[in-house]
Amino acid sequence: MKKHLLPILLVSMLLGSCGKKVLLDDTRTFANNTWLRFQPEQFEVTPASTDDCYNFIVTVTIDTSHFHETGLPIIMELDNANHEKRTLFSTLVLRNHNGSWMGHFDDHGNLIVTQTVRQYLFFSSTATHSLSLGQRTSKYEIHGIRSLNLKIEKAKLEYPE
Repeated sequence: MKKHLLPILLVSMLLGSCGKKVLLDDTRTFANNTWLRFQPEQFEVTPASTDDCYNFIVTVTIDTSHFHETGLPIIMELDNANHEKRTLFSTLVLRNHNGSWMGHFDDHGNLIVTQTVRQYLFFSSTATHSLSLGQRTSKYEIHGIRSLNLKIEKAKLEYPE
């Protein structure tokens, strides 16, 4: 029985990785809780297929005693090996129209906001893509941003009926 267990485990691991739902899930923390405008965070992703579409989800952890804005504008630049570039702009909504904070607070009093910033993006090739994610405020540095998480997960594209 033990002789057959190893091949079964290997096959199940290989099959499990073929249908990978999450392409990237990476968290970055900022020194002194400060996000610098001209130092975007760098990521690398390698999609398995150009037939799959992906959602880009950003989570930020914010110290609201230092960061009071209603939104956090971000910029994502996607570049592949063929030097095909795409620039995506988005704004994370931090407060609703009544002025209340969106998201939830953790045990330390930090605001955690998770938002999908781009839906149904198709990659143009299966080569490794470099992705930079930066803040696009008018300030050189913004204080109160503790961490940033970028998650890229496979989306199910639903066509309207």
